[in-house]
Amino acid sequence: MLNYRPRIDYPLLLAISLLILLGSLTVWSASGFSEPMLERHLIRALIALICLVVMSAIPPIKYQHAAPYLYGLSVVLLLGVIVMGDSTNGSQRWLALGPIRFQPSELVKVAIPMMVAWLLVVDAGRPDLKKIGLCLLVTGLPAGLIFIQPDLDGAIFTIIYALFVLYFAGMSWKIIGSFLGGIATAVPLLWYFVMEAYQKKRVTQFLDPESDPLGAGYQIIQSLIAIGSGGIKGKGWTNATQGHLGFIPESHTDFIFSTYAEEWGFIGSLLLLGLYLFITGRVIWLACQCESPFNRLVSGSLSLSFFLYAFINMGMVSGVLPVMGSPLPFFSYGGTAMITQGVCFGIIMSLCLYKPYKSK
Repeated sequence: MLNYRPRIDYPLLLAISLLILLGSLTVWSASGFSEPMLERHLIRALIALICLVVMSAIPPIKYQHAAPYLYGLSVVLLLGVIVMGDSTNGSQRWLALGPIRFQPSELVKVAIPMMVAWLLVVDAGRPDLKKIGLCLLVTGLPAGLIFIQPDLDGAIFTIIYALFVLYFAGMSWKIIGSFLGGIATAVPLLWYFVMEAYQKKRVTQFLDPESDPLGAGYQIIQSLIAIGSGGIKGKGWTNATQGHLGFIPESHTDFIFSTYAEEWGFIGSLLLLGLYLFITGRVIWLACQCESPFNRLVSGSLSLSFFLYAFINMGMVSGVLPVMGSPLPFFSYGGTAMITQGVCFGIIMSLCLYKPYKSK
């Protein structure tokens, strides 16, 4: 008998709540103490937590059965973006359905891991070249639709979601090595025939931000100044200057870590990184306890995707990685990404903690 009640892992919920708390404090500070912005952020965080609880109450078998339909819905919505999507900053990535405006590419974060896991468990066994090819073919359709929005970062992430599932399914390291070698070989082709001018500028800005200190390199230079000025203990909450004085664009969204590091310093940054590592490690540990291969594959891949976003955001803000459109999970100001993470962790808790009712 199916058990429809919420299943909550309280250590995970506590760590997520701490992320939201620290993020809310930083959004308030980085936005110039904007009450409307803080209210919207808190409302979205509350919706994300409600989604977490609701999704945790759905039995895992329902997710497994729904995987193909969720995949189909995500493809239809991505097609809808091409036909009738809203454009912002030259990219057509948003879809408006009545009063609701969202990014269908966020749904892909859930749909692809579930669909790839569904394909793998239908025919049990270690993924061979035929299975891997099928999984990548299925992944290629939404990745291609995201790429033409244009959103190269989102397309790459979509493929990575599938690779995480294949990795947990036991994909051979020889195949992994061959795949990485293929990517390295394709980099020159991507540079000359695929990447847009603004994407190339991100790479050159990452390699040498001082080459254009008032243009392409401005944001990362100011971000590094903010992080460095925080020192060991930071300047204290609301005492950051780089974001408050307008030196860091997007200081409450993609570059929110700069303001946080300036206010809380190296110690605060270690605490934040520790929270992300704890959440990721906790989910992987719970996933290892799952008896169902589908539950294990989806939970493990979602945990790595979660950490990937945190790692990329911190890396790009601190100059370790090129600038990419990657928000800091449960931390940055934003609606669709925050709610999607709530949904993901609700699914994780359902898959990892579900215990069916036993008939007497």
